[in-house]
Amino acid sequence: MTENSYTKVSIEEIGTNSSNQRVDNFLLGKFKDLPKSKIYSIIRKGEVRINGSRVKPHFKLSLGDKIRIPPLFLNTKFNQSSPEKGLIEEIKGQVIYEDGEILAINKKHNLAVHGGSRVSIGLIEIVRNFGKDYRDAQLVHRLDKATSGCIIVAKNKQSTRLYNSFIRSNQIIKKYHCLIHGSWPKKFNNIRLPLKVNKNENLKKTIVSKDGKYSATNFKLIKSNQYFSLLECSLETGRTHQIRVHTSASGFPIVGDLKYSSMTLNSDMEKRMYLHCSSLKILEKDLKITSKVPNSFFQPFEV
Repeated sequence: MTENSYTKVSIEEIGTNSSNQRVDNFLLGKFKDLPKSKIYSIIRKGEVRINGSRVKPHFKLSLGDKIRIPPLFLNTKFNQSSPEKGLIEEIKGQVIYEDGEILAINKKHNLAVHGGSRVSIGLIEIVRNFGKDYRDAQLVHRLDKATSGCIIVAKNKQSTRLYNSFIRSNQIIKKYHCLIHGSWPKKFNNIRLPLKVNKNENLKKTIVSKDGKYSATNFKLIKSNQYFSLLECSLETGRTHQIRVHTSASGFPIVGDLKYSSMTLNSDMEKRMYLHCSSLKILEKDLKITSKVPNSFFQPFEV
């Protein structure tokens, strides 16, 4: 079932719940069924105005600001936007921490964090169907669809702003584990390679480039043999696909990474990308959330 409708031009006054929020995040939260690209398009074209003026996506809203929202064509696919009850219960069972502000989920691999042009239902849409207390849930950070492990979801706009500030001030420390092809040399334990997104390709990829942004990843070798190595990864910066590119550019791609490696999986290995967010430490809250590294990451080292 699909319902198509046009909205009218509207002027909204920013209240307490939305003040100090970025205009792009405000619109993304308000129009959850619109593609992200559409939101950024109407901002870029000046169709969204704050107090009569054009703004950038990162513009911070203030109490009393008047935001003009242009006419929008809404195409809502109800069958796709409402996850099945069994899926909701499955994701509820993967909640590993919850308080009044956030919940942390042990995301399974091959689950997108939000719906888009190719994915109708993602993690955040599922969480918003947990119940009335979760309707305004927002992602604090993201994991690639193929990556598993810890991810934080804020329950409301105030918590979203708070935890976004933690991200900006490096108050959330992320650790990952990955299984890579080859025997990892200790000289690569600290990789500093500048990265940028290559927008010239149909399939966007992050590449190492002299004019890229400073990017730093620290690695600790956990296990190794002639063919595979298990690494613990700590991020100093948070670039797109940073761990995946730093390992592949060094000659040791992540096992199962179809985007940055041409190497195939052994037939007896689980079909997935072997990258897992194993812990999140929120310094401001003195809180550490952990997710056990899947047993399949250790399989190549079993005798």
